[in-house]
Amino acid sequence: MLKKIFGHHGILGINARNLLYLRPYNPKKAIKLADDKIKTKQFLAAREIPVPKLFNIIKNPEELEKFNFESLPNSFVLKPNNGYGGEGIIPIVDKKDGYFITSSGKKLNKYDLKEHINDILDGRFSISNVGDIAFFEQLVVADERIGKFSYKGLPDIRVVVHNLIPVMAMLRLPTKESDGKANLHLGAVGVGIDISNGKATHITYKNRIIDELPDNKGKIKGEKIPYWDEILTIASKAQLITNLGYLAADICIDKNTGPVVLELNARAGLGVQIANLAPLRKRLERIEGVKVTKPVKGVRIAKDMFGNVVEKEIKEISGKEVITADEKVELINKKGTIQVKTKIDTGRERSVIDEEFASKNNLLEDENYDDEQATVKIKFNIKGRRKQTIADLEKFSNKDYKIILGRRDLKDFLIDTSIQEKNDIKIKKKKKNSVKTGTPTNFYKIDNMLSNVDNKIKLLYHLRPLNLESEKKKFFKNKNYNPNLEYPALKFNPMDLIDALNKIKPDDSPLGIIYNEKKKEILNKIKLLESINEEDFTKYSIKLFGEPSEKDVSNCIDFIKTIDFKNIKKHKKLYNSNDALKAFNKVFDKYDLPNWKVKIKENMVANCVAGKNNRLFVREGAEFDRDRIEALIVHEIETHILTAENGKMQPYEIFKRGTANYLKTQEGLAMYNVEKQRHEPFFKNYKALGHVVAISTSLKGSFSDAYKALRELGIPKEQAFRSALKSKRGYYDTSQPGAFTKDFIYYKGYMEIKKYFDEGGDIKMLYIGKISIDDIEIIKKIRELKEPFILPEWIKK
Repeated sequence: MLKKIFGHHGILGINARNLLYLRPYNPKKAIKLADDKIKTKQFLAAREIPVPKLFNIIKNPEELEKFNFESLPNSFVLKPNNGYGGEGIIPIVDKKDGYFITSSGKKLNKYDLKEHINDILDGRFSISNVGDIAFFEQLVVADERIGKFSYKGLPDIRVVVHNLIPVMAMLRLPTKESDGKANLHLGAVGVGIDISNGKATHITYKNRIIDELPDNKGKIKGEKIPYWDEILTIASKAQLITNLGYLAADICIDKNTGPVVLELNARAGLGVQIANLAPLRKRLERIEGVKVTKPVKGVRIAKDMFGNVVEKEIKEISGKEVITADEKVELINKKGTIQVKTKIDTGRERSVIDEEFASKNNLLEDENYDDEQATVKIKFNIKGRRKQTIADLEKFSNKDYKIILGRRDLKDFLIDTSIQEKNDIKIKKKKKNSVKTGTPTNFYKIDNMLSNVDNKIKLLYHLRPLNLESEKKKFFKNKNYNPNLEYPALKFNPMDLIDALNKIKPDDSPLGIIYNEKKKEILNKIKLLESINEEDFTKYSIKLFGEPSEKDVSNCIDFIKTIDFKNIKKHKKLYNSNDALKAFNKVFDKYDLPNWKVKIKENMVANCVAGKNNRLFVREGAEFDRDRIEALIVHEIETHILTAENGKMQPYEIFKRGTANYLKTQEGLAMYNVEKQRHEPFFKNYKALGHVVAISTSLKGSFSDAYKALRELGIPKEQAFRSALKSKRGYYDTSQPGAFTKDFIYYKGYMEIKKYFDEGGDIKMLYIGKISIDDIEIIKKIRELKEPFILPEWIKK
């Protein structure tokens, strides 16, 4: 039975729980509150949610030595404040002859309790193994209607709540094996509960279904939980006031006072699925985007939705249309409407549209199309409702669908996933039958799959601070201030992308090696963005871009000291962004690149950058001297754009998008070309050199430390701020050590390119596409690749 059910989609695993529900919905501040049991009790009690009475708190050994154990009532519970999984909890049911009697019948004296409290203070039972606090609270005596099924200890009801809607619940019953504790991993029993009526369903014991309770407690199926509606309402209200978007409320029923909250869990275990013989993820997906403002309404939706009500009733309660996993939508363009087969995918945050389909239907117009972000604005009708959204562009390998709608655009709908399940099963069978041993590797398919995954990541977009201007003002008012930066939420589901990567299996041929390395790089980019503001962020940044050695830093400092900053850009005529646009367009005409356009854009960090989809962006309001314009022509057009054009002529898109580590080679080649063609020595480029110093300082220090290190070398304050900012991207609190090391590639890339040419390397090899210098020998073995068809004039000469 279990195997049959859990073989289907919809089961919520730990990784999915963490990535889809804990990280997006549970703010760190709210998690911190839930982890602190004392603060949680005080917080809930102040908002009229019933909790057990708090008797005493012991914070340190000094307080323990002074504590009078005789002041404790005859019954109480001793707990660690930051405990986890039921560890460290001792329920005392009576005092007799100088001993404290536990719920399991053990006798403890006050020295036993002191020793246990010392263990708590030392952090033995805490979540993070750090010092903790011990506290005594009221012992709740179970309501006999459910207490009779428990062995001595206190049974509780765990209710999982998301979006104010209780989605699943179970009764946890202590057993003799669990020593009176209600924790499943200790041997307690879990009993599924029908959300709609509060009746007990299945019994799970050690992850298997059993018919009767252990310890001769008999059968429980069909028994109704007392105060059921009140329990669900309390759980929903607790979520509302704590701001925990996904939580499990552990509630027990006191025989005198009724339901009370024992604790809130921000990282609830997943055994509730087994107890209910139902996949939790599927229920969570069904309520994604439902707008609920009151706990009472959330309870009504839960009882009706998971109590097999008809579709019409769900619509009446929620105000939402019910749609299936496969829908036809009416796409609106200038010529009218088009019926489009659409996939509904709540695992995605953003909607996507097939790039080829969008182009054929004239959707990539200037007013709707953002070529830098590869997005397009679309309008469509679904179930009689008109919607407008920004969709990402992708090349679909499965042409059955033209649009995939993500959960951001599904907030007005409830999804019936049953049809999707059937389709998934059919697709799986078809794939299984179509696999043949000895089939040659389909590199075009691998190329397309990797491109689609890589296209979703948008690395620098996710590391662009949202509050830069306000934090910059604060910093320049106080140079000791370290900015607190905010970043966009991830626009992709990391788990989905990692799953997609795992399906890509290149062989060990030269081309297969290139794809394997790119696959590793993409995985590291996903891991990097997953670990924003965490210790691992720097680790993954170094894996991707490297880090400067002490010698590198010393060399850069020595070169910066030779620069005369006082005479930089003095007495030079300046040109505006429109002048630069005209100069760049002339170069595009010279190289016969009519598909490339120059676009003036607001809110850019850089003054000029080659973007995707044949656009060269110039920042509105930027000023350039003639030397800078000529250098940008070499750097952006005659290096980045020409290699991209040659990459387009190759049979595989990876040579247009870039192989693993291509960026280091591209930037190094651009720097080298500018040095040779414009006679601008790289070692006078204080920006690239300053990046190395900023990264090195940031790895061990703060934003302010990095800025000051650059200013002491004479680097202008605006550039010092930019370099410090670039090195601290990825951190909220920039006072902590750690760095985004990407801008080390300019120095590292230049040094590798210089060595390559000093040893007689052929520059034409670097123009066949966006490749890494590390892969040249492997690339020479790929017979399908073509010679570069377009080269800078100075190479031809």
